[in-house]
Amino acid sequence: MELDVWLNDRLVAHVRERRRKVYADYTEETVASCGPEVPLLSCSLPTPGPGASDRTRAFLEGLLPEGAALQAMAAQVRGASLTAGGVPEKPTDSVLLLAEFGRECAGAVATAPAGGGWSPGPGRYDPVDTAGLERLVNDLPSSPLGADPGAGRRMSLAGAQPKLVLARLDGRWYEPVDGAASTHILKPTRTWPLSADNEAAVMSLARSVGLTGSESWVKEVGPQRVYVVERYDRTVLPSGVVVRSHQEDLCQALGVRPADKYSLGRPSQRIARVLRAYSADVEADLTGLLRHLTFRAVVGDEDGHGKNVSILLDDGRVSLAPLYDSLCTMAYPKLDGKMGGGVGRQVSLFKVDRQALVEEGQAMGLPAETATAVVDELAEAVRAAAAGLDRLDIDGRAVVSVKAIVAQRVDNLLNGRPMGTAPMGTALDGDRPGTARLDTKPKAATRRPQTNPLGEQPRTDG
Repeated sequence: MELDVWLNDRLVAHVRERRRKVYADYTEETVASCGPEVPLLSCSLPTPGPGASDRTRAFLEGLLPEGAALQAMAAQVRGASLTAGGVPEKPTDSVLLLAEFGRECAGAVATAPAGGGWSPGPGRYDPVDTAGLERLVNDLPSSPLGADPGAGRRMSLAGAQPKLVLARLDGRWYEPVDGAASTHILKPTRTWPLSADNEAAVMSLARSVGLTGSESWVKEVGPQRVYVVERYDRTVLPSGVVVRSHQEDLCQALGVRPADKYSLGRPSQRIARVLRAYSADVEADLTGLLRHLTFRAVVGDEDGHGKNVSILLDDGRVSLAPLYDSLCTMAYPKLDGKMGGGVGRQVSLFKVDRQALVEEGQAMGLPAETATAVVDELAEAVRAAAAGLDRLDIDGRAVVSVKAIVAQRVDNLLNGRPMGTAPMGTALDGDRPGTARLDTKPKAATRRPQTNPLGEQPRTDG
């Protein structure tokens, strides 16, 4: 099977299979209009193509969910197979899945079977009432994202946590159908207690210090508490039309498969290299990357892996995307504090200090004075913003936990000490320390890889 790949209303590329590998070829019209060596779909797939098979595979897999959600989707697609670890077994499996579910993806991408006659259009929006919303949330294990191909709901979005994608227009909820654009992501509290309130508190801090402009809140859906956030890659015009902005995560930008998202190393290495190579404003984006890193460290978030950092792409112009998917993992003692990427010489969230963050900024290419100022100013700003958490309509236990953890970590940071473990009484799960990962159930104690199988270059295993 071949795929047509669209960016908004432009057919920009075809994905073709050759000898059990997949390749992305830009259309002649696309190359003629934008020229060669332009990161149009991805920094790992510049024009004119064909994109290398391993990088094409990584880009396509990066559009799909992970874990149980992908397993549920694959069960609905004839011929699609996953490995025992729950990832596409062959490059063509991603093609089959995106042919079925790819009409509404991250960024401005849409995919459909080549020659099938589908092209992007406005689609339609079906209203969702209170009972319907509860049903959609309850059905997420069998219908990830709210997808139902038989009803024209063909969406795909990366991530391991259960989530629902909907549109919110004029204060009402709608299901996007036939390729209509969603505007919001809803994540119910499931494995980790009060995760919706935890993320709402942390992302409120991110908004207060200018790391995101997306509004977010907690909504009760039946007996469940659900985190709701605006998609930063969507804009609703006054006319009600939803406009997509293209983006990709750093695994896609580097040609790294989602299964290896914890293997990118320090942010100052491969992630910063992408920004130095492609950013339209390198200094601003490297400074932004250090602010993102400092924020996650200060709020006690260990999960800054390669799919939790993204870039925006606008016809070849690249910039760092807003911060997203951050919560205080330190509030859950089963998580051991091992970070998605190292900071300076540290790999533990508990041992990160001011020096480690400044060293990381210098390794990105920032002067020591600039890096120091970025770290100190961001830490002070987060501490000041934490005072306003009491005004949020979220569970008070999450507020108390996040405020106490932030207060201690900022104080330790600014006084030159390692930021340390969480203060007593701040745990939200009431359990003992362990080695679970945020995107697994607590009983699954498998840790992320201890070595980097990728070295300095993306994988080339096809």
